[in-house]
Amino acid sequence: MTTMMFAPLDFDHREERSDLHRAARLEMLHDRLAKRLDRVERAADEVERAAAVLVDVTHDNATEAFEDAIRSNSSAAFLHLDVGQTLGL
Repeated sequence: MTTMMFAPLDFDHREERSDLHRAARLEMLHDRLAKRLDRVERAADEVERAAAVLVDVTHDNATEAFEDAIRSNSSAAFLHLDVGQTLGL
């Protein structure tokens, strides 16, 4: 039977190992944070695009609904404004 002997931990270089470990851990955390920030930025861009589409669709529908209301209701005809005309409020 062969007995293996392990060298005792080198206590003289314990702080150096700790510093290396901390530096490696910091680098890993930094990389994870950078990746997460990239994902957040991509998600924010998608939300902005979706909001722009929603505004366009909502605006178009509201305009069409308003025009339909004017056409279908003669009492709403007074709401039609020409370019440059205001309600005078």
